[in-house]
Amino acid sequence: MEKPFAKPITHDNASANAQMVAPAASAARTGTLACDVQVSSDTNHTTDTPRTVIRGESPVEERNKSQAALTDWLNVSFPFHPENNNPKDFFISFSEATNRVFGGMTDQERGIHGWKHSFKFDHGCVIFAYGGQNNTAFLSLPGEGCSFISNWQSFATYLKDQLRSKITRWDGAVDDFLGIHSVDLAVELYKQGGFKQGGRNPKPKQHGNWITEDDLGRTFEVGNRKNGKLIRIYEKGKKLGDPSNPWVRWEVEFHDKDRVIPFDVLLHPGVYVAGSYPCMSWVSGHALRIRTVKEQDRITYERSVQVASTAYGALLNVMLQREGSAERVVERLKRQAIPKRLAFTDHYLRTQGNSDDF
Repeated sequence: MEKPFAKPITHDNASANAQMVAPAASAARTGTLACDVQVSSDTNHTTDTPRTVIRGESPVEERNKSQAALTDWLNVSFPFHPENNNPKDFFISFSEATNRVFGGMTDQERGIHGWKHSFKFDHGCVIFAYGGQNNTAFLSLPGEGCSFISNWQSFATYLKDQLRSKITRWDGAVDDFLGIHSVDLAVELYKQGGFKQGGRNPKPKQHGNWITEDDLGRTFEVGNRKNGKLIRIYEKGKKLGDPSNPWVRWEVEFHDKDRVIPFDVLLHPGVYVAGSYPCMSWVSGHALRIRTVKEQDRITYERSVQVASTAYGALLNVMLQREGSAERVVERLKRQAIPKRLAFTDHYLRTQGNSDDF
């Protein structure tokens, strides 16, 4: 006898304020998902099922702009207090922001990555989760989900301003449908130091058959997810099942470890892919880096001000009364020096400029 499923949250029942039905046994849901959602450390999500439509255009239509980058994975987290928020409210706002392209949302009856409750949308393999994790929620759009977003400017505004989210993972990809920038070229660039940053060459990995040729495609990977950044170069055409297709994808993966990923990546993915490694300048004539220095400097400065206020705020208050002006207080207290904690970032920003351009 077939077991019942939990009632999904749909546009109709959400609008009608219908209550969610209690989840059914998880065994009943096994095998019912249209695709496997790998939102953590699985590097095999690139071997997805062939899609007729890619970012709304066919590969043939894309050939003339094969160096145009795109967002191919997006994870965000945002404040979500169960006593003040509920999945139904999120579903309504998210659906409105995305023109309801993802359909309904169904309870998966299990947690994910430390969040106690998780839901899956009908389309795009999009996942929403909440519960625990310091009163935050989790939203993941893999490549399939990203392909549904038609207006990244509007969606970025929703994520930033309405959800007050932060990006925890972003994948930027560039497709070379002619295979000019091949996997073999990536290996040669690696040997020449094209992926080297900070004086060290990140460790490489190879996946697939590198001894004899086959039709399954190869992947060359540089970097480590634990360090917050890696790049995969793989024979996408072959992995999708066409052994004669020269399509190669270069895919950069950023995590928010020791860096703040700006929402600008959603609006100008090409410049961030181009700035990820020295050898990626072919992607865009204008390149940006996601700099950790600015955020480190900002946090250190704000913390130093807080410490100074606690330690000397009362004294400053008295000094203002006795000295008669803020200028006289500053003159008496300032020193021609820079705090050690700010020395590096201050010097870097002064000498390199207050810009991500390079």
